[in-house]
Amino acid sequence: MQVINKATFREMPWANGGGVTKELFAHNDEQSGRVLWRVSMASVNSDGPFSHFDGYDRVLVLLKGQGLKLSHRDGTEHELSTAYELATFPGDIETHATLINGPVQDFNVIVDRCAFGSSVAVLPSGNNCSVPVNAGVLVIYAIDDVLRIVDPSSANHSVQQGDLLLVDAPQPGEWFLSGATSIVIQLCAVS
Repeated sequence: MQVINKATFREMPWANGGGVTKELFAHNDEQSGRVLWRVSMASVNSDGPFSHFDGYDRVLVLLKGQGLKLSHRDGTEHELSTAYELATFPGDIETHATLINGPVQDFNVIVDRCAFGSSVAVLPSGNNCSVPVNAGVLVIYAIDDVLRIVDPSSANHSVQQGDLLLVDAPQPGEWFLSGATSIVIQLCAVS
């Protein structure tokens, strides 16, 4: 279990060159170097195409702004107009973003679909939100305040606003979160 401090997040250009992503954490295959999963944030300041990620699935969570519409080449669309709404879509289909009344900030999860499956949930701020955990990796991002976590063994953990908690082989069972609005990501290896 480790807390990844926001000061260590790194900025990198989008694959399509249209902007900059703040990478919170990436897990790479040791032999090939290929990213198996990654969590990141980005500011989207203008309409345009999304980067192409061949073989990946994506989840996008709207963090700030009036919203955006995602139009996919296969005809599906997602419109996110409220903070913390999310969209799930393949990263390897052509996707175009249209902003609704100005720039937005989003949170992104990408996973190599041949290596991992993911579930992503946004939990509201408050006391004792219960999360059933059964995953190979647990990732929790504290959005707007200090996040307090109690795991199934009753151990207490604290994550500062903007930091990321990463837990390999988390203890299965009910985890309780209090304080910050949080994004909870559970990753399971594909067998």
